Amino acid sequence: MEWETHFARALKAASIQMVSYVPDEVTADLLTLLEQDEALTVVPVTREEEGVAVLAGGYLGGKRGALILQGSGLGNSLNALGSLAVAAQIPMLLVISERGRLGEFNPAQIPLGRAAPAILEALGIQSFTIAAQEDIEAIVGGSVNLAFSGGVPTAVFLTPRLTGGKHPR
Repeated sequence: MEWETHFARALKAASIQMVSYVPDEVTADLLTLLEQDEALTVVPVTREEEGVAVLAGGYLGGKRGALILQGSGLGNSLNALGSLAVAAQIPMLLVISERGRLGEFNPAQIPLGRAAPAILEALGIQSFTIAAQEDIEAIVGGSVNLAFSGGVPTAVFLTPRLTGGKHPR
């Protein structure tokens, strides 16, 4: 069983009912699995901050949500996270495919990738790293519990060790 199957199961076990995402090569198979699940509301968006807004609306309608995005798109979501999700105490799980760190081939990805955990921490968003398939359930479940019991977004970084990463074309 691939990491994507474990991750989809962990989201379901954590009672995630809604997923928003920006398409990404690294999470493509996970997104396909989630879209096939009729019990989930899955909403593709063109920009990451739209995903924050979609999940905020879902939360106000009673749904627990996760936003799946690439690390390089994290910067796009920061204003929506800080001024909406954090300010209004709207919990959600951010699932971030890591860029700019171990094994990165694109130098443009490195500055934000290096700063991402500290940026999230500065917003009051705790982040956790998943590097091995056996850690998925515990980290996803714990992050979702933290988010929804504390009324705050939380984040998990999917490392290239887990996902295989993005490769140059």
